[in-house]
Amino acid sequence: MPLRDGARVSDADGAEWLLAVDSQPIATEPDAQDYKLTWTLASGSATSVAVGVVFEFKDWAAENFVFVPAAVYDGNRFDVKHIGYPPYWYDTKEWRLDMPTTMSERCPTLGKDGGAGCINLDTGNASVPMIAFQSPAKQTGWMVQTTQGSRLGNHGLILEENAGRSTARFTITAPAVRNDYHPANWKAGDSVTIQFRTYAFPAKQRADLLRRFSEVRKDLNPAVRAEALPFSAAWKLLEELYRTRRWDERIGMFWLSDVGEASKGWNFIWQLGWCGGGQVTLPLLMQGDEQSRQHARRNLDVIFGKSQAASGFFNAYGNGKEFASFGFGSKLKHNECLVRSQGDWLYMAQRQFQQIESAGDRVPDAWQESLHHLADAFTRLWDKRGQFGQFVDVETGDLCIGQSTSGGIVPGALALASQTFKNPRYLEIAEAAARKYYSDYVQKGYTTGGPGEILSAPDSESAFGLFESFMALHEVTGQTEWLRYAGELLPICASWTVSYDYQFPKASPMGSIDARSCGAVWASIANKHGAPGICTWSGDSLLKYYRATSDRRALELITDIAHGITQYISRPDRPIGKMPPGGLCERVNLSDWEGLRNVGGNIFSSCSWVETAGMLTVAQMPGLYVQPDTGVFAAFDNVRVEKISQAGEALKLRITNPTKFPAEVKCLVETSGAARKPVATLMPQSPQIIALAPGASTEKEFAVKGL
Repeated sequence: MPLRDGARVSDADGAEWLLAVDSQPIATEPDAQDYKLTWTLASGSATSVAVGVVFEFKDWAAENFVFVPAAVYDGNRFDVKHIGYPPYWYDTKEWRLDMPTTMSERCPTLGKDGGAGCINLDTGNASVPMIAFQSPAKQTGWMVQTTQGSRLGNHGLILEENAGRSTARFTITAPAVRNDYHPANWKAGDSVTIQFRTYAFPAKQRADLLRRFSEVRKDLNPAVRAEALPFSAAWKLLEELYRTRRWDERIGMFWLSDVGEASKGWNFIWQLGWCGGGQVTLPLLMQGDEQSRQHARRNLDVIFGKSQAASGFFNAYGNGKEFASFGFGSKLKHNECLVRSQGDWLYMAQRQFQQIESAGDRVPDAWQESLHHLADAFTRLWDKRGQFGQFVDVETGDLCIGQSTSGGIVPGALALASQTFKNPRYLEIAEAAARKYYSDYVQKGYTTGGPGEILSAPDSESAFGLFESFMALHEVTGQTEWLRYAGELLPICASWTVSYDYQFPKASPMGSIDARSCGAVWASIANKHGAPGICTWSGDSLLKYYRATSDRRALELITDIAHGITQYISRPDRPIGKMPPGGLCERVNLSDWEGLRNVGGNIFSSCSWVETAGMLTVAQMPGLYVQPDTGVFAAFDNVRVEKISQAGEALKLRITNPTKFPAEVKCLVETSGAARKPVATLMPQSPQIIALAPGASTEKEFAVKGL
């Protein structure tokens, strides 16, 4: 049907259709145009009909970077391995030090080796309902952003290339036509509207496309903030969960699931990095009561005392008595371990050392020596291979499988180690590795291989881990180079983060709690679901980046992520699925990847990494951030904050707790000048706290004087 207002056509069965087109320029966005297309069946009836808008590009090139946020990066033109879950290279004959980016056959792709390609998605398969591309030859970028759907359900997003890759077609359909979706039946008078916005702009590099995406990702689809559970109330639930259901006195460690469920395998008992086994102790040291802090230190003592291998790397999989390199349902057979786990541990152990020392305690010499050996193991690996790879042999210290961004956190860890152990060589390697990750991955528009069971597909976890590294390097060196790299990585991180409030089925677990999906973080192109937070970080590095740059995109992103996480906590007054109080499941399912029946559902159990991310968020992030001299403020906690007045360098705010729980809001107040100074941790030992009863409100003036 032609794109012309008032078009009237008859189909083969004699039904008459009308098309109304409303097109409007956008004054504030000169590179954008708004459209609303409404199809109406004027007479007759129609069965199995979908309507749509086709964007056809006749001068296409295979080199074009094709992008759908959280679903498609560079057309997903990667190697494909045909294997069930969990995918991995179990046969050592497949191991390569130059392993190309590889995904399983479950991931959509336009194809790596030519031939016609097609990707058929619906809007729930993306963090932002958008299709985009950048043309290196023309140095231009193009995007189309649409709404979630219509009365017929989610819109479809179809990407097609012809066999010669000389033409491409991008299509938005109503409804989606894929999997369990079906075209609609129409009767006279029925209508449906597809609303979308197109953008066309100069883009010399992929980074230009991604930057523009990060600026407009929230333009079209609404997100309405709701306050669910204050950080302080969330902490009580999470700490109680770890006190009553996660601590095993027999082994002196926290489990990753309910104590006693050993039949599920060691991966439900303890893993070093990735899933939280070496990270959960940090928030407990920071904000836990005396018992929690004692348990955390005992847990650390077991890790340092029992899990390190001869190479200096750590066995990252165990039951508290026995430890092995790594595993899924069972131990892997060749001493291989996910590099990300080793990097997580080197980084987070040092953050825990900093916390212990700032509290006036002493880090045991044995812990220091043990971690020093791990930093040396990474040094030897880099000196031998010039990379950190994805899987390493914990006994020999050599690589098993190379490439990927699995070790994205390692540069940050070695940068800290250069200070912890007063070794400038660590910083040299950290800087060289960070620059390599930037050139090998960030400039390509994606990072890869963070999770242990997605092969080396693009993912969010490696992106946020590398962002943490860039900010740690800025913390250690003060050099703006790392801010520039972080700024280019920021849109990639944003691409994994849901920009709007998805309309879940009302009867689903997410629908029943009125979940606001804005801020949920997608896992990868392989595990196609949103999650309550970042695996396994608080995202405080985003706030650190904002402090250094005043880049509001970062402040908005971390506000969405941090604020949203507590709504997903199961509570006595509002259980979610069968999870206990304090439970947090990784599923925020916008996607139909587990079937339409599981959109908004499949709350199978509480997940250790999400629990850890929740505790890290509460412990490491302020509830309220204020710069009195600039008038900037951001509420990460679940409270409502409104500006009353600004008088010179004094900012007056009204803070309201609309929830039914008491709130103790931690405040970080600083001048814009102080914000330019890098810090190891955002929160002081004794932060300013605003206590609010349920429903209470207070007015507070924040002034530069006295800071």
